[in-house]
Amino acid sequence: MPFEIVFDGAKEFADLIDTASNLIDEAAFKIAEEGISMRAMDPSRVVLLDLNLPASIFSKYDLDGEETVGVNMDHFKKVLKRGKGKDILVLRKGEENFLEITLEGTAKRTFRLPLIEVEELELDLPELPFTVKAVILGEVLKEAVKDASLVSDSIKFIAKENEFVMRAEGETQEVEIKLTLEDEGLLDLNVEEETKSAYGVSYLADMAKGIGKADEVVLRFGNEMPLQMDYPIRDEGRLTFLLAPRVEE
Repeated sequence: MPFEIVFDGAKEFADLIDTASNLIDEAAFKIAEEGISMRAMDPSRVVLLDLNLPASIFSKYDLDGEETVGVNMDHFKKVLKRGKGKDILVLRKGEENFLEITLEGTAKRTFRLPLIEVEELELDLPELPFTVKAVILGEVLKEAVKDASLVSDSIKFIAKENEFVMRAEGETQEVEIKLTLEDEGLLDLNVEEETKSAYGVSYLADMAKGIGKADEVVLRFGNEMPLQMDYPIRDEGRLTFLLAPRVEE
């Protein structure tokens, strides 16, 4: 058995894969001693995804040498979505070219997903000179993206000392979401200089889908620079998105 990995809380894992599947069709998961990782770009090459799940967040992590597992994300998501919140998720790979997904709850249900060849991306996450770091509640980001989508296909992030603003402007309408540290939705804000950058609403909507209302999301950006969005998974794990900016004419 090349590996057997157990995660308590199938729904949480399903949400993670669901979020990633909004942006990518297939993925190569690297299963190594230190944990599971995956890096991919969406077909339009606007978003880079970087997933990191250390072995410590799994209740069992048995591995017989490194493996790379390629899956169709839509199929993987649909199987995982059959899990209930309290179900235990078991991922196994035997000798054949299948990923075995078992959901253990009131019954034990096992699915076999064929593995596919996926080109691995040799991409490094760039170190960017961000000038803003904002920590906000998932609910605030999700609502802001919904508000913006009524008005425009892009949203502007503006940060200055003690204030973080998300603004969208359409032909006739506009919306502004303003946060200061006195608001419950903004947990932390570090601004080196006044910074503005615009991003596509539809990409942000996909990136925010799997975030829970109470989750903390870390946003980093600079002037007309990519947005790096991190959200933690059980403290030690994280899913990172890097979204290219919308450069205004």
